[in-house]
Formats: sequence, structure tokens, C-alpha cells
Amino acid sequence: MSEANKALVRRVMEESWNKRNMTLMDELLDPGYVYHGVVEGEIIGVEAMKQFLTWLYAAFPDAQHIMQEQVAEGDKVVTRFKSTGTPQVEFMGIAPSGKHITVDEVSISRVAGGRIVEDWNTWDVLGLFRQLGASPEATGANKALLRRWIEGVNKGNLALFDEVYGDCVYNSPATGELKREALRQFMASLLAAFPDGRWTIEDQVAEGDKVVTRWSFTGTHQGELMGLAPTGKRVKTSGVVMDRIVEGKIVEEREEWDTLGMMQQMSATPPLAKAEDKAAA
Repeated sequence: MSEANKALVRRVMEESWNKRNMTLMDELLDPGYVYHGVVEGEIIGVEAMKQFLTWLYAAFPDAQHIMQEQVAEGDKVVTRFKSTGTPQVEFMGIAPSGKHITVDEVSISRVAGGRIVEDWNTWDVLGLFRQLGASPEATGANKALLRRWIEGVNKGNLALFDEVYGDCVYNSPATGELKREALRQFMASLLAAFPDGRWTIEDQVAEGDKVVTRWSFTGTHQGELMGLAPTGKRVKTSGVVMDRIVEGKIVEEREEWDTLGMMQQMSATPPLAKAEDKAAA
């Protein structure tokens, strides 16, 4: 019986999963099948399991599961295996890296009446995230990258640009889309306009390959900025920037900042009327 149970589990992996034969699961899994995943939680029913695997293989079209070892006793089969694949779409909030990954897994299957009734699956989640560049260590490193860049900019060190930015695309309402060299020029123009400018990180939130940084800025307008002649006025503003980081470099940046408030402080645009002023008019 133990050998038959082992063979059943191998069929699920080799003939159904690896060959994407979802129909075969109707034969090999019990109608009341339940899957318990360390991250996935409970998946109840054969159809729900098919939907989960369809989603998984859409993310990893070349995924394969490679049997390493099996141990069986009574109605239980323990299977140690490796799963491999290359992410092609966003997976668990992480943008596709194009890297081929390998993850170790162990499952315990309960068999009854020639079908698998229940599975408990444990896999190396941290290992996966590390390979995808989104481990806790990676998010910490990504935050540190942004802090290092801002500290460098505060010292006027634009030479760090090449170390921090990859083939980046930057977007903000004030500038529109800027490719890498245009972004470098824009940063240089900011430093020229505000030689004493200083950015302060107020907060950071990171998940996967993304870091969101809330910042504040102070500086004296001493050079031309976006066609505006220097005014000598002290300016304060704030904003939020979202960066996507791949292999230790920023590849995408989206920023929102209080451009109107900044221009008003430099007297480039009239202040907005207050509600009470409008009411009195």
C-alpha cells in the first residue's frame, strides 16, 4: 500500500503539475480534497486547487517540480522535492526579475481510497524572496540605498548617481517623464538652484522591490529653476517618492511633491484664496 501511495503522489507531481494536466487532478484527488499551505493557507476542493495552480503557472510558465525523496507509512506519504521556474509576471507583490529560481519543499499527503485527501505543504519562503530580491535583508538594503543617495545629494555629490540609478524612468507631475540622463540634469539643476538645499527623510515603507520615502526639503532659491530667476527666498516643501529597485539600483521612480506651494513661496504664482476670503467677496 505504501508504494502505491508513493506512486500516486508522484503521478500528481509528474503527470498533472509538470505537464499542466489539470483534468487528471479529478482522478487523483478526492472530491473533498484540502490543501494546507504555509503561505497560501487552506485551499478547499479540487477546482480551487486547479485555480491556484493555474495562477502559479501563469507567474512561472516554465515551473517544474523535481522529486528528491519519499517516505511512507500507513496512509501518509512525505515527499521532499524542488520547484524551479522563472517569474514572468508580478508574484506576491514582487515585479518579475527574469531570474531562474529554485525552492525546496516538503509535503505530507494523506491518501484514502486511492486518492489524495489532504496535503500539508511547507516551502522555503525566505529563500524564494531572497532569490527574487525581496527578502527582509533586501528591503533593508533598498531603504539604505535611498538614504545613501539623499545623504549624498545633501552634500552635492551627484557622482553617486551612477552607483544608485540603473536605466531609470522618472515621473512627476512637475517634470513629466524623464529618462536617466534627463533625470541627472534635473537633479543638477535643483542643486544649482538651491546650493544650500537639504532633504530630510521623514519616513520609509518598503515591500518587495519597492521603497516609499516621505521627505521634506528646505533651501534658498539662488539659481534659475524651471525658468524662474533666483529670488533669494527661503523655501520649504515636502513630497513622497516611490522607487522600484532591481539588483541594487533604482530602475523606476515616481514622485509627488508640493510644486504649487514651492512656487508660491518664490512668488511665482499668487497664493490661493482662503475660504473665508471667498465668502467675504
